[in-house]
Amino acid sequence: MALITLTTGSWLHAQELSCNEVLVKARESFDAGHLYGIPSTLKSCIDNGFDKSQKIQSYYLLARTYLLIDDPISAEDSYLKLLKLDPEYKINEDLDPVDIVYLSNKFTTTPIFVLFAKAGFNFSSANPIQNSGTDNTSTSNEIYKSELGFQVGAGGELNISDKLSLGLEIDFIRNSYSYTNTFFNNDRQSFIENLTVLSAPIYVKYRMRVNKFMPFVYVGIANDLILTSNASVELIDRVGATNSGEDVAEFSVTGPDVNMGELRNAYNTSVLAGIGSNYRVGYNYFFIDIRFTMGLSNIVDQENQFSNDELLYKYAYVDDYKKLNHLSISFGMVKPLYKPRKKTKKVKGFIKNIFK
Repeated sequence: MALITLTTGSWLHAQELSCNEVLVKARESFDAGHLYGIPSTLKSCIDNGFDKSQKIQSYYLLARTYLLIDDPISAEDSYLKLLKLDPEYKINEDLDPVDIVYLSNKFTTTPIFVLFAKAGFNFSSANPIQNSGTDNTSTSNEIYKSELGFQVGAGGELNISDKLSLGLEIDFIRNSYSYTNTFFNNDRQSFIENLTVLSAPIYVKYRMRVNKFMPFVYVGIANDLILTSNASVELIDRVGATNSGEDVAEFSVTGPDVNMGELRNAYNTSVLAGIGSNYRVGYNYFFIDIRFTMGLSNIVDQENQFSNDELLYKYAYVDDYKKLNHLSISFGMVKPLYKPRKKTKKVKGFIKNIFK
């Protein structure tokens, strides 16, 4: 058994050396100008013997060979096979021959589609449109603050060109913000709302390549669906308090979270803009994305603004009309669906040109 293993290992090693020697021999033949025998020399090892790196080198050598013997169709076929093995292969225009540079310009490896997934955190803020309340709203002291939330999402992009793409994604977002108010005779309200939102952004992205980095900017619009909304509310009733700060007694009124669902408009719209960068690792990309989303819709259902008795009579709370904004930072991974192909002439019509 040991003899068989040793014999088999020696044969495989010899076979590997043989294909290494074949590649060396093909290069020597190319340098010597003996071009016509190179395809047959390489064929057996390309079919069975070369590893991926050796195949890439062989197809590069074949592309150059076919160009020199005036066989452009075979040259294109060899270069396309190279790109299928290595979609991120780049010609060095300063070092590679002009003919191979010209050939490479006939092809593109830009994926038609890319898929991505991401996760991150956000800071949400409420932008009041109109003040409402149970007190004299002109003398109340309302303060809105951003709170920490999170988001996860996935989507895809259709590449229109090497630099321009259309994107669509689905995001599950947790938004949070807080509100405090001093009203009546120095009574205090505190309110923290947590919303879960299903968002479907559509955007246009512009990107450029800088070595392994691919910075990008984008703008778009999103349709948002509020799935749940709950608020933690507390009222500090300061009985006998005066403007000078003298207190007679202080009572805390609180309870379980209040369901805000009926007080919210389920469907809302927002605009968004973002910047970030992809970083290539192998044939995939990791990215960071910084996005600002600005609400366009009042999230408060005006018809039900005063409908929650618990908020109104227990906490003396009435919603302001408001829009919801948030700043998010996400980290994710891009999976390009590579399709190396020969460039085609532009055709009339925007949609036709995309799929061409």
